[in-house]
Amino acid sequence: MSLPSDPATWSRDHFVISTDRSLLSLDAINDAFAQDFCYWSQPFPKDILQKIVNRSFCFGVYDTSLPRHKQIGFARLVTDDVTFAYLTDLYVLPDYQGRGLGGWLIDAIDELLCPLPHLRWTMLRTASPKSKASYQKKMDMHVLAPDPSGAGPVVMGRKGKGGMA
Repeated sequence: MSLPSDPATWSRDHFVISTDRSLLSLDAINDAFAQDFCYWSQPFPKDILQKIVNRSFCFGVYDTSLPRHKQIGFARLVTDDVTFAYLTDLYVLPDYQGRGLGGWLIDAIDELLCPLPHLRWTMLRTASPKSKASYQKKMDMHVLAPDPSGAGPVVMGRKGKGGMA
């Protein structure tokens, strides 16, 4: 068993989360990466971002109340689809924060990861105390490598069903 090859979709109010790559807007992702709230990234040349998206398992968050469903969030898993997943680039646009959409996105990601029988590890890196607390609460992530100063980024992880050590 591995991550699904067919797109998965979650709906709530006038928002949708989808793993359908064809719905993703590279321009929207790059626009977000150019903003301060995406402190860990920067915009990429379009061909490079396309390669990143093509080689990742991606989640888009969309506001369906607008005529053209606006992409308002994103996350991706760098993964072999079976034994390991690295969660990165998770964001919700600032105008949409405070509505529980980030937590909902984490729940959707976890819904696909938890059943995987051969998943050994899920990992991520964050510098945000709020994000750290959310990952601990929602995904049962644990700090694996704290910043020695106690103020910087941490590496977090969770053993999966296939984890032996």
